[in-house]
Amino acid sequence: MTYSKAQIFNIALNILGVSTPLENANSTDSRAILLNNYYFLAKDYVLKDFDWNFASTFKVLSLVENFDLTSKYKYCYDYPNDCVCARDIFEKGDYRLQKFSIGSLSNGDKAIYTNVEHAVLRYTRRVDKEIYFSCEFSMALAFYLASLTSNVLVGSIQKGEAAYKKYSEILKHAKVLNAGEGIEEIYDENTYLDARS
Repeated sequence: MTYSKAQIFNIALNILGVSTPLENANSTDSRAILLNNYYFLAKDYVLKDFDWNFASTFKVLSLVENFDLTSKYKYCYDYPNDCVCARDIFEKGDYRLQKFSIGSLSNGDKAIYTNVEHAVLRYTRRVDKEIYFSCEFSMALAFYLASLTSNVLVGSIQKGEAAYKKYSEILKHAKVLNAGEGIEEIYDENTYLDARS
């Protein structure tokens, strides 16, 4: 099942005890305007706060030719435009994780510094279409939005603090659910049989 922006807004409102729903996330209703003011920053924050499976991707990085050679790293790469959080760097064809650092170029653009010659980045990408959100992410985003807007929407800092606490609990549970998807290691049948004998 997928969740729309309006549904996420209405869940945030329900968390704060507001029962009258929004018909449209982009309406001129003052509640929709307030939630929209926070939405994109909140979405990126929640994406960055946890290594969500649905937003994880890989990219072969583009080398920056002229960079500050006083850096302790040999290579500098462009920071992908859709990157919310850089997670891992490895050499193309070799999946051992390598050290890297995030910095900026003289023109202000973000950059990735590393000693990897042909670098591949695993990162959390910016996901703009709600149809791709997992249910755990949609719920976490709703609670985080509720925590940010509680004082203005319902005049209660306490409800915001309670929403943020619940947001933190959802992240812990999401880690367990995320870990249950995918296989990191393949065990060959002979190794398994040898271990049993």
